[in-house]
Amino acid sequence: MQKLNKANLRQKGAALIIFAVIISLVILSFTFKNLNGKQLEALKKDKTAKALFEAKNALLGWSVLRGITGQPGMPGQLPCPEDTALIGTANEGTALTNCNSALPVVGRLPWRTLRIGDLRDGNGDKLWYALSSGFRNAPINSATNGQINVNGTPNAAVAIIFSPGVVLAGQNRPTPTNILPPQVADYLDLTNNDGDINFTSTGPAGTFNDGLMLVTQGELFQLVERRVLREIRGDSTQGLARFYTANASNYPYADADNDGYVNVAQLAGTPSYQGINNTDPDNLFFNTALKNILVSNNWMPLVNYQITADRQFVTLTLNGQSLSVP
Repeated sequence: MQKLNKANLRQKGAALIIFAVIISLVILSFTFKNLNGKQLEALKKDKTAKALFEAKNALLGWSVLRGITGQPGMPGQLPCPEDTALIGTANEGTALTNCNSALPVVGRLPWRTLRIGDLRDGNGDKLWYALSSGFRNAPINSATNGQINVNGTPNAAVAIIFSPGVVLAGQNRPTPTNILPPQVADYLDLTNNDGDINFTSTGPAGTFNDGLMLVTQGELFQLVERRVLREIRGDSTQGLARFYTANASNYPYADADNDGYVNVAQLAGTPSYQGINNTDPDNLFFNTALKNILVSNNWMPLVNYQITADRQFVTLTLNGQSLSVP
């Protein structure tokens, strides 16, 4: 009888231990489930933020490089949204060729044109993109303002990149095709999908969850202006450095009347882009393609050209940014 009691006690003890282990596992499982949910949400937000930043940097870089060899266009130009006719083909993600409009154009981000791969946010959705009017055709320069209002602030952006967030009530997101392309109202919310110039970054819960990354006029042209100044400074193939190297003596005087030609003895004005006169082709400072880009986009009148009296040193200034030559 004593042995039986001891056996029962051991069995009861073992059962209690097993029960305690089960309870602990349930508690741990519940705890880890909550932690993993929070961690997963944080990872999604982090992935979305990185995708938006990568897309923004790609847009800025693409714009700055327009007009160099093999990169058609002009500095400051931005791509159209994705051409939906190419969805499902080997060229999916390529930008529309033409999207000039008086209103912002909205569509999916042209990831292939930007050469960033099929970029997705934390929910696995493709990014969307709004492009302001005025950034497709010349003239595009530092005086070109974005025509996108955000949260009531006028001219707040030249472009917006969106993470569309999870599907909300009333939205339907079937797999898009070139026959049935994605509809903006199924991805972007509230005033972000109504086709006007007004956009928002906030809205009531349950009706809004867009994530926005703005590209401002200042951010874009701070980079583009540096490119323009470097082009005017030039190298061995064009620009002021070419003139100096070819003449081995001094830099040209300024253009004081903005006709493109040098005005003798003028130390301040704008850069001359036609040379000394129109009869001596050796005095042309810029190659034709670059000159046409700078002139058609009205960059030269915006650049201040200041030369020292001995004509050995030039300072170029554009919208507060300066570059010394040499």
